[in-house]
Amino acid sequence: MIRIALTLLCLLFAASVSALPRESLVPGGVAIIPLQDGQGAPEFRFRGKRVLIAHDEAGRPVAVVGLPLSLKPGEYFIEGRYGGQSHRVKKFFRIHDKQYTTQRITIKDKRKVNPLKQDIDRILREKKRKQKAANSWLDQEPDTDFLVPVDGIITGSYGRRRIFNGQPKRPHSGMDIAADTGVPVQAPADGVIVESGDFFFSGNVIYIQHGEGLVTVYAHLDERDVQPGDRVRKGQIIGKVGATGRVTGPHLHWSVGLNGTWVDPALFINNPPPTEPAHR
Repeated sequence: MIRIALTLLCLLFAASVSALPRESLVPGGVAIIPLQDGQGAPEFRFRGKRVLIAHDEAGRPVAVVGLPLSLKPGEYFIEGRYGGQSHRVKKFFRIHDKQYTTQRITIKDKRKVNPLKQDIDRILREKKRKQKAANSWLDQEPDTDFLVPVDGIITGSYGRRRIFNGQPKRPHSGMDIAADTGVPVQAPADGVIVESGDFFFSGNVIYIQHGEGLVTVYAHLDERDVQPGDRVRKGQIIGKVGATGRVTGPHLHWSVGLNGTWVDPALFINNPPPTEPAHR
């Protein structure tokens, strides 16, 4: 995992503790698990990945756990310890089933659906960079009360099973917000840029690490106004909406990651954009 140097911490503004994301105990959702207070700093993991420890409005510690879309309904647990204590603690929670809709999309650039042989090496290199950014870590509790990153209309929701040109592909890992090319995109909270580049499928893309494994992604941009290592503030413009990569029109693909897995971004915003049934 990426470890942001401690020297960067003094450059970051301390994120204010604010509203937690909404809990949704389904695949692709978020579990909010109360922890014991006064037992020392908690450190817990889910399926081997360290989880975000935040505080509720009363200042009590909670684990904020990203739930993979691939999870089956049933009982799961996080495991960890408090402070310097040696004994390990398990906290159990139950996941319920959820059925996501299917979206059929026609891509004119067939190469973006069936890459050529010479594209594969690039795609594999970019996959490693994406995984490294998704698993990055910053030892600072983040602000989880997100701003909506762009003004627009939701045309693609998280979790949809997608069929490109008649071929089943991976479920949608984020929220698509349609807007005109050039519309500004803002950071939903303070953070550090951990990845930025022009990728085969994602086009111009930016990854922000907000703290303790909370990562956001902005894809298909027309412009990128930040570089890896930059610190950004909540509301700062980081780029502009575009139509780069695998798209059918200009829009922002926005993903939110916790403990190395992508979850529903709608759980992090109080006033989501309007929704329109369209394909982007």
